[in-house]
This record gives sequence, structure tokens and C-alpha cells, in this order.
Amino acid sequence: MKYKKFLSLLAFLFVGNACLWADVEADPFGEVDHTKYPNTMTITGYVRLGDVVLDSTAVVAVYQGDELRGKNTPTNNKKYPNILMLTIHGETKGQPLHFKVFTSGRVIEVDQGLTFSSDVRTGKATEPYYIDLPEPVVTTPVTEGWATTCLPFNAEVPEGVTVWIVTGIDENGVLTKEQLKGNILPANTPVLLQGGDLESYEWLSRVADGDIDTTGSILKGITEDTTFTEGEVLVLGESEDGIVGFWPVDDGTVVPANTAYIADFPADIAGATFDENTSTAIHSFDHLNISQSDNCYDLQGRRVNGQRSIVNGQWSMFYIVNGKKVLK
Repeated sequence: MKYKKFLSLLAFLFVGNACLWADVEADPFGEVDHTKYPNTMTITGYVRLGDVVLDSTAVVAVYQGDELRGKNTPTNNKKYPNILMLTIHGETKGQPLHFKVFTSGRVIEVDQGLTFSSDVRTGKATEPYYIDLPEPVVTTPVTEGWATTCLPFNAEVPEGVTVWIVTGIDENGVLTKEQLKGNILPANTPVLLQGGDLESYEWLSRVADGDIDTTGSILKGITEDTTFTEGEVLVLGESEDGIVGFWPVDDGTVVPANTAYIADFPADIAGATFDENTSTAIHSFDHLNISQSDNCYDLQGRRVNGQRSIVNGQWSMFYIVNGKKVLK
């Protein structure tokens, strides 16, 4: 009797754990109510991420708008082990379709311009149809949680990330920024990001229209590695003394893909910062009334006599006068 109870308990634990495992691995798409649709078409092919064909654990769903119209079924084809087959249910010819692919615990969406057509077979084992997924973009904050991005696809803003634009830079090198509302960042839209304590976060392709408006932004963006000449643009980072802002690039600097930069900025600033108390403007001695009592320092932090240094012509290049950078 005790032995039977023990077996029953093992069976219960096995079934319970199997259910839990199924919940973890289950795709988020649900099932198609095929009774609602009078017609069908089929797709035979593969899912690719770059040059890599995904294995049969990837779940592919076909949508028309927000409605699930089809989902792949295992083929158990030994000759073509990763090939998939989808039966798509529809109503009339020409309805636009898009794909959602569940793989590695995430959903990637893609619109390849496919339309519904009754009784049509798209692809076959020898001439497969390929669903090409955009590769996710990973953002790693440059400093203190700040980063920039410019994506080649629409993407949902990751949880914990705030989106900003830069709207201008004043004569003191202080930038103004504006926090944006919305959930879907449109493709090819450069923005400033604040990710808090996140070490990195991933952007996944979404078919939904972008709802974040970046009107008024001075940011520019790139989706490929790009080389700039010295001082041509400002990029996000830290100055040598640890101040967060946008700073000039050196000659031949390669700015990485899927980031943003500033190209339109005042010529007499050394960079642009978020802090109103930190000026990056470069002033000229000709425009400053420097007296004997002014606090003047060279770039090594040594206090110097402002009036005497000017008269004797001993100052050159950059100096700090009353907290302002000065060019002689």
C-alpha cells in the first residue's frame, strides 16, 4: 500500500514538473481558430538569423494585423530536419501577413511583404521560403547608464529604459534634453537613452508602427560603423576629468553602428554636458576683463597671476579662469 502511494506521488511530481516546464517553454501565440476562416495557403521553408538557420525549436506564427492566422507544425523530416510547414487561414486574397518568431525565450517580428492567397503553396523542400529575422541590437551604456541608439527596425523600448532627445546646446556647452513618451521606437531614429543600473539591454524587431516622436532633436544616427575626422562630431562619453557629456572625436575615430552623435554645435565649445554648473565654452582673453584678483589656473591646476601672465605673454592654449575655459 505504501509502495503504491509512493508511485502515485512520483507520478504527481512528474506530471506537475512537466506542466511547469511546458509553461516555461510554451510559445505566447496560442492556437488558431480555423473554423473562422474559409480558405488556406501553405508555406514550407526555414527561419534564418543572419546566415544561421534556426532549428525546429523556433516557433513561427503568422498574423494578419492582430489576429493569429497560422503556426508551424513539426515535420519530422529526416532529410530536412529544420524545415517548417505553416498552414495559414484566411478569408480573401491580398490580406497582408507578417511573422512572429519565438526563439530563445523572446519574440522577434518581421514583415516580408507576404499576402494571403487561397490554395497557394509558397516554397517547398527543394526551393524553401526563408523567413529572415533582423539580428537583435544590444546596447551597452557608455557611462552612468547613458547610451545612444539608432536602430534599423522598429523596436519596443526595453523595460527600465528612458528615451530622450537632445534639442540644443547653449553657448556655455550645456545641452538641453527632453524625455519622450511612447513604447515603439521607429526605425532609423537617433535617441539618447538612460538605462539606470542595466549593464546592457536588447532591442528586438517589431512590426507595430513607431509611436515615439523625436521632432526637434539635433541628434544624428548611423546603422553602420562610420569614421569621422577630428572635431567633426560630438559623441557620448566622459571627459578626462570624468564629466558625462558629448565630446569631440579624434581624427579617424570609428563611431560604432546603431549609435547617435551631434554634428551641429557651437564652434567655441570643448564639448556638451548635462550639468548646468559645468561650462564647456572656450572663451578668449580678448573678451574677458581679467583682474589681478581673478582665480586663474593652468591645466595642471597651478594658480597663476592673471594680469601678470597676460602682460608678460606667458599664457598659452587653455586656462581655467573663474571656472571657465580660456584660450590664449
